Amino acid sequence: MNNLDNKAAIQFEQLRQLYSLNVAPLVTSSFLAAILAYMQREVISSTVVVAWFSLITLIMFSRAILTFAYQRSSTTSLTRTHLWRLGFRLGILISGLTWGAAGFLLFPANAPQNQLFLLFILAGLTAGAVTSYAADIVSALLFSLLVLTPIIIRLTLVGENLYLAMSLASILYLCHLIMSLRHINRNILENIVLRLEAAERESTVKISEERYRLLLSYSPVGIFHYDTNLIITYCNSHFVGILRSSIENVIGLNMKQLKSKVITPVLSNALLGEIGNYEGRYIATFSTADIWISMTCAPFKDKAGAIIGGIGIVQDVTERKLAEEEIKRLAFYDHLTGLPNRRFLQDRLNLALASSADSGRKGALLFLDLDRFKMLNDSRGHDIGDLLLKQVAERLSACLREGDTVARLGGDEFLVILENLSQQPSEASAQAQQVATKILITLNQIYFLDQYEYRNDSSIGIVLFNGHEHLQDELIKQADIAMYQAKKTGRNCLCFFNPIMQEAITARVEFEYDLRKAVENWQFSLHYQIQMNNSDHPIGAEVLIRWRHPQRGLVPPADFIPLAEETGLILQIGLWVLDSACAQLKLWQQAPLTRDIALSVNVSSKQFFQDDFVTQVQAVILNYGIKPSLLKLELTESVFVKSIEETILIMDTLIATGIQFSLDDFGTGYSSLQYLKRLPLHQLKIDQSFVRDIAVDSDDQAIVRTIIAMADSLNLNVIAEGVETEEQRKFLQDNGCVNFQGYLFSKPLVIEDFEEFLKHT
Repeated sequence: MNNLDNKAAIQFEQLRQLYSLNVAPLVTSSFLAAILAYMQREVISSTVVVAWFSLITLIMFSRAILTFAYQRSSTTSLTRTHLWRLGFRLGILISGLTWGAAGFLLFPANAPQNQLFLLFILAGLTAGAVTSYAADIVSALLFSLLVLTPIIIRLTLVGENLYLAMSLASILYLCHLIMSLRHINRNILENIVLRLEAAERESTVKISEERYRLLLSYSPVGIFHYDTNLIITYCNSHFVGILRSSIENVIGLNMKQLKSKVITPVLSNALLGEIGNYEGRYIATFSTADIWISMTCAPFKDKAGAIIGGIGIVQDVTERKLAEEEIKRLAFYDHLTGLPNRRFLQDRLNLALASSADSGRKGALLFLDLDRFKMLNDSRGHDIGDLLLKQVAERLSACLREGDTVARLGGDEFLVILENLSQQPSEASAQAQQVATKILITLNQIYFLDQYEYRNDSSIGIVLFNGHEHLQDELIKQADIAMYQAKKTGRNCLCFFNPIMQEAITARVEFEYDLRKAVENWQFSLHYQIQMNNSDHPIGAEVLIRWRHPQRGLVPPADFIPLAEETGLILQIGLWVLDSACAQLKLWQQAPLTRDIALSVNVSSKQFFQDDFVTQVQAVILNYGIKPSLLKLELTESVFVKSIEETILIMDTLIATGIQFSLDDFGTGYSSLQYLKRLPLHQLKIDQSFVRDIAVDSDDQAIVRTIIAMADSLNLNVIAEGVETEEQRKFLQDNGCVNFQGYLFSKPLVIEDFEEFLKHT
């Protein structure tokens, strides 16, 4: 820091100290002014006392505003510092003049006690000013002189010996204050200079430490320090990344306890003052790291040159070693079965495609997967699974013709290349089917796996190829698709690839992509379907989601909700529907027409069993401040499949907040009467499949009567959905169902049309 900067910093600190200590003197001065005015009111004209006190109060208030303005200011420039100091001194000048004026204005001629009290107040005021304003010697000196000089003059003018003595004592007191002021000011300046120097040194040290920390932290190699007891005292993030551990677990680690002792000599040599090197395999003791490392260790010394530990630099050279090993070993065969691996297969398939193109003869690619292989691995262990894979490889090789190729892709997946098939597609298909059937029969024979008899099924997908019509990866993908189709058909069978399979998979992938985009861009909208009672009075509505696809148009829930369930997108969609429904309830509560309308929201089982589902629902209700009793959650019977106890616990928790539950699509799922009587439901919803033919189908009539009677015995409300005709409604009403939902009353409507419908209901 240069001299100019140092001077500016000192002035800024002086000014900061002045303003930071100014509040207490201002408060004290105000109280003293009030006390003085009160004491002098009987011996001095009230007009003078009031005028002086008003003026001193105005000055104190102005100085307080100046103080608060400075404290809120963040400017540290030298020019602004001079202006703030000038403002402070101006306030001191005016305040000192006003207090000094009291030496004349409030000095009573014939009241010695009041005179003495005035002198006592002014003397105490100057003593406090010396302490508070000592950071600026000009301000403190100016205030002291302005306050005491008038009273000294006034005492002298009286002329009596006692007053002259008091005047002389006041002069001596003023001189003592000035000498004390110089001493205090010098100490303050020295303290400021020491603080600034300390702060500058600390900043320099921090910058140096930060530079060193950044150098170590972002070094492309692992670095660690250890003491003479081989205990790690520091390491950077790259080092723990190499070890697949964390800084918390590594620092404090005693390296004498390491399982691998190969690095111990290198660590110890550094403590003897030598440079040590090690390159080789390292197996970590406290993590899963099994790597090849290159390590260099050097002694770490203190200022006196004594060795206090070591520093190690580590690099992960596993990739380089693996590359070297890859060159040394055979790269084209599976180590377990001895069959060609994927790399060999790719080369062999390229040759087969080229040969097919030259000869015009077709070939076939068979994708084979062992059915329920994972079950064998899990139940008997991987060793038994490996035995099966070896025997499968042997049997596959025995089934093939000369010139055919079998390879293991990995796990329990195998690929077979059949070459030189017929030029005619039907004959080539028959030849491929003959080989595949032979493989299935052979693989179905009993296996003896370490004295354990086992039968295995397989699924085979087949795709024919002719020259380079298809790329290699495309052929493998098509064979894979055919194999999965064989599994769907019933396993232990074969299936030829059909372009329709590809189209179906492609369509599903595209539909899933569109659904994810729909969630990102919120292409959904809500429709509301009215629920009526037998008096044609609206009692509620069900929220129904619709997807407005940019190209497909309006997509019904039945087309995309199952996919949303499968992909997990239902969690985001469900939360959005719940939030939107509660937002709508908030709006409806503010209007007399809709404040009693309840909303039913469908909840999927995946959404219901989220760990934070209860918290989500409670948070949404609290956020919108709605009446919980107006929110009804509709569950399907699939919810009860997972755990009836957990379901009841979740429902009870939400019911405690006032929410109601309705069982949707009742009679079409998995619930039993035993479960039904335990569930804290408020309503059963008769599925529309029972209502559709209720006017003519006696079975549906019997089912509906049973549901209504059962609900009545369980004290549950009943509502029928899918009501479209007066005949259906009349039958339901005659049998005790008084709540309805369906096209007879209204189809699902957007919110604007729904609210317009309510106005005319």
